[in-house]
Amino acid sequence: MVMLLSVFLCGQVSAGEPQDWPRWRGPTGQGVANGATLPEKWPAKLEPAWTATLGIGWSSPVVNQGRVFVTDRVDNTEQVLAFDAATGKPLWKREDPVDFDPHAVGARHGNGPKSTPAVAAGKVYSLGIAGRLQCLDAVTGNRIWEVNFPSRFGIHQKLRGGRAYVNGTESVIVPIAEGEGAPVPLFGYTGSVLVAGGLVISPVGGAKGGTIMAFDANTGREAWRALDDEVSYSSPVAARLAGVEQVVVMTGPEVVGLELSTGRKLWQYPFQIQYNESIGTPAVADPYVVVTGDSRPLTALKIAKSGDGCTLDIAWKNRDLTSYLSSMVIREGHVYGMNDGGELGCVRLSDGKTVWIDGHHGYYCTPLLSGSKLLCLNERGELLVAMATPEAFQPLATVTLTGEADAGPNRSTGRRGADGLRRATWTSPALVGNWLYVRADRQLAAFDLRTAR
Repeated sequence: MVMLLSVFLCGQVSAGEPQDWPRWRGPTGQGVANGATLPEKWPAKLEPAWTATLGIGWSSPVVNQGRVFVTDRVDNTEQVLAFDAATGKPLWKREDPVDFDPHAVGARHGNGPKSTPAVAAGKVYSLGIAGRLQCLDAVTGNRIWEVNFPSRFGIHQKLRGGRAYVNGTESVIVPIAEGEGAPVPLFGYTGSVLVAGGLVISPVGGAKGGTIMAFDANTGREAWRALDDEVSYSSPVAARLAGVEQVVVMTGPEVVGLELSTGRKLWQYPFQIQYNESIGTPAVADPYVVVTGDSRPLTALKIAKSGDGCTLDIAWKNRDLTSYLSSMVIREGHVYGMNDGGELGCVRLSDGKTVWIDGHHGYYCTPLLSGSKLLCLNERGELLVAMATPEAFQPLATVTLTGEADAGPNRSTGRRGADGLRRATWTSPALVGNWLYVRADRQLAAFDLRTAR
C-alpha cells in the first residue's frame, strides 16, 4: 500500500534502510514500514509487475531475503508457497491434507488459512486453519518439525461420518487419525504466530494445552504454556513494557501480558468479546497497550513495573474509534485507525481525546504507517494515502490497484471494483523497499512502486 516512485523522480524521502516484512504487520508487528520512499504525486491506478493465482485463504504475504511466502488452500490441500519477490517465479510449495469447514457464520470468509506465516533465521513458520503448526526451510520448503494442535492438545473422540463437522456452537471436530477427531475453534486458527526470543508463540487451547504456548523455534519442543482461557482470533505481539520483555495477547475473555522467556503472567485485564471473537492485534507504545473489539471501546492500558510483576491502570476509553476487525497504528503520541463505520480517526494517546474522525474508506482495513503517511487498503482494492497528523484528516490520494481477473483453479464468485483487483482485498499488504505485495481473492499481486507515475 505504499508507492515508491522511480529513483529518477524528485521529492522522495527515505526513513532508514528498507526492511523485510517477515510477519503479520511487519518487522515490529505494529504495522510500521521502515525504509519506504513515497512519491509526491500518486497515480490514479497502479498495475502489478506480476501476479500469481492462489487458492482460497486470507493470510497476508510476508517477505524475506528476496522471497515472498503465503498460504492457501486448493480443494482438500493446504499449501505454503514461496515466490521470487522480483519476478513472481514459483520457488516451492509445501502441500498437506486438510479437512475443515467453519461454523456457518464464518462461511463467507471460506475454509482456507487465515494465519499469516512468519520468517526468521532461514525458517518459515506457518499455522494452518485446522491447527497444523510447522517449521519449513525457507530455501527448500522441506519440513523441519511439526506440531498438530488438535492431535496433541485436544480430546480425542470418534469422528462422526469420517470427516470434519461443526459441533454446535462449541467447536469444529477435525480428523487427526483414521476414524478419530479432536476439536478446534469454530472458525479455525486465525491468529498469526509470533517468533521472538528463539520461540514460536501461538494461541493453542484444547483440554491438554495452554491458551498461549511457546515452542522452541529450532526443534518444536514445548517451552512453556500459559492460561486456561478460551482462545481468540487475535495475534500475539512482543513488546518491552515497564522494562520487561513481554508477549501481549488477547484471549477470549481478557488481555494479558506474559513474560516472554517463561510465559509467567505479569498482568491481565478483562476484555470479553461476544463469542470470544477478539480479532484485532494490540497496538503497543510503552507504557501503553491499546486494544479494541466488537462493541467495545478503544481502550488504553498503562503498564507499570511492580515487584517481579506489573500493574496496570485504565488510561482511557474511546468509542469513536472502536473496531471489530481492524488493528491500530501509533505515531508520535497519537493512535490512528479505521472504525466500524469505515471512518479514519486520530485519538491522542495520552488522554484518549478524539482529535479528528473523517472520511469513509470502507471496511476490513488495517492501516500501515510509512514515515508520516497512513496507507489504507480497503476491500475493493483501493489504496487511501493520508497524512498521519493530528492537525486534521489530510487525504493525499486514492489509488486503484489493478490486477488480472484470473480465477485460477477454484473459480471465484467475488466481485471486483472497476478495473481493479478482486473486490475482496481483506488482507494487510506487505511493503518492502520499492515493492508492495497484496493478497486479493485467489490472487497475489506485486507492485513495483518505481513504475508509479
